[in-house]
Amino acid sequence: MESEPQSRNPQTEKLFLWASFILFCAVLAFTWSTYGDETDRLDGLRASERKKEQAFVTLERTREQTGRYLDRFSRDPEFVRDQARERMGVAEPGEIVIRVDGARTIAAPAKPAATAATPAPAGR
Repeated sequence: MESEPQSRNPQTEKLFLWASFILFCAVLAFTWSTYGDETDRLDGLRASERKKEQAFVTLERTREQTGRYLDRFSRDPEFVRDQARERMGVAEPGEIVIRVDGARTIAAPAKPAATAATPAPAGR
């Protein structure tokens, strides 16, 4: 005897399909949310990496300049003499050193002060 397939209840089939659809939508929403979060995190990491790379380049440039500066100090006595004169105010015998305090402010023209007009006293 062959058994006939039992037919399912149509309401049960609809419920199963809707439950599957809702589960699929929930998984899709979770995946989309995770993708967005990970994309934002990856963008942040890339920005951080760019900042670190710029800092590294700046440090390398500073290191090279410092190396050239030290090399010049060790090889060029005229440079050492000029630096000592400029930074410490050292003078050779017979020279007169004149220092002007606030020399940078002297170079810039001063803004004219606004004078308030005072009324003349009334004559008695």
